[in-house]
Amino acid sequence: MTIIRDQQKRIYIDHAATTPPDPVVIDAMLPYFTQYWQNPSSIYVEAQATRKAIDQSRNKIADLIGAQPNEIIFTSGGTESNTLALRGVIAASQIPDKHIISSAAEHHAILDTLEQIELENLADVSILQVDRLGKINPSDVKKSIKNNTVLVTIMHANNEVGTVNDIAKIAHAIREVNPKTLFHTDAVQSMAHLGANIRELDVDLLTFTGHKMYGPRGAGCLYVRNGTPLQAQILGGGQEERRRAGTEDTAAIVGLAKALELTIERREADIAHEQKLQNLLLSKLPMSIPFSGATGSLKNTERLPGHASFVIGFVEGESILVALDLAGFAASSGSACTTGSIEPSHVLLGMGIPEDLARGSLRFSFGRNNSEKDVHDLLKTLPGIVQKLRSLSPLNNASLPPDWDEWLRN
Repeated sequence: MTIIRDQQKRIYIDHAATTPPDPVVIDAMLPYFTQYWQNPSSIYVEAQATRKAIDQSRNKIADLIGAQPNEIIFTSGGTESNTLALRGVIAASQIPDKHIISSAAEHHAILDTLEQIELENLADVSILQVDRLGKINPSDVKKSIKNNTVLVTIMHANNEVGTVNDIAKIAHAIREVNPKTLFHTDAVQSMAHLGANIRELDVDLLTFTGHKMYGPRGAGCLYVRNGTPLQAQILGGGQEERRRAGTEDTAAIVGLAKALELTIERREADIAHEQKLQNLLLSKLPMSIPFSGATGSLKNTERLPGHASFVIGFVEGESILVALDLAGFAASSGSACTTGSIEPSHVLLGMGIPEDLARGSLRFSFGRNNSEKDVHDLLKTLPGIVQKLRSLSPLNNASLPPDWDEWLRN
């Protein structure tokens, strides 16, 4: 069916899961592994060099997103930042019978945390449905806000289908109804391409991480607007102004700041390059494989650059991924954090896509090192894989809903 490629010829098309660290980022980090490795909380001169690097990185990040340095909290990544935002706000709020609003298409870092908050009877949670493209309607948020709504959390861009939400418009809707309601957005997937001027977005809390923009894993950030009540969730030290205890990873923080700086410098070129590859695949793949179609918006203004997601009928997405891996392609089936799950994507189901189609989900996400040849090689390989798997799959005899084709057209 397929031939295993030489290791050096493998094609990585999973940049939405993680990106390779940029050599410039690695170079910036190296001195803090070899020379300035001391504890930044210590008072001696060597340690103060590490403290200075952290302060400089904090100032740089704040400047790049339009924040104040004391509004930046360093964490271990997007999941911790999201957890701190949700649980920290709820723990600090004095409002009785607290209420939170979110969407059905959020990352599990949000949804699982909200589920636990409900289990602990800390707040009631309202989950809003998204439209067929995966977007949240700001008017739905507006209608759901109550006097006791402490927090709204809506992601900036979806990690599975790439759909972009109008965060500024949602913020405006929230402020109109209840100015005391705080607004958090998970910008982990969007920061590399869309950026985040937090004043323009008008959010109170914002999450992002380094490894989605050619920076290190284990480095994340939570922006918290000054005056926003937030209770620390990790205790045991005075780091990060007592909002997140633990000895800071100086090298990771330096790498995070450098990655964000480079991302902004290269953003225009990255977007043009990745959208070209994305649009090529979005237009060609459905024509190459019967009973397949793109998910999410087909408009460049409403979709993350470089992000192309699909559903393929009569076959499991995980089976396709295994065959693609053997053929030398690294891709994903929806969210990387749920790889191995036999359940269909909660995002696709939330968009109203029939379960049989949702099981055949694929996500391809391009980066700086991809080329048009990568797309053409994929288009040569994937149809044969699908044809072979369909001939072997019990899903081949499954019946799709009468309106299945409606979900394959935007």
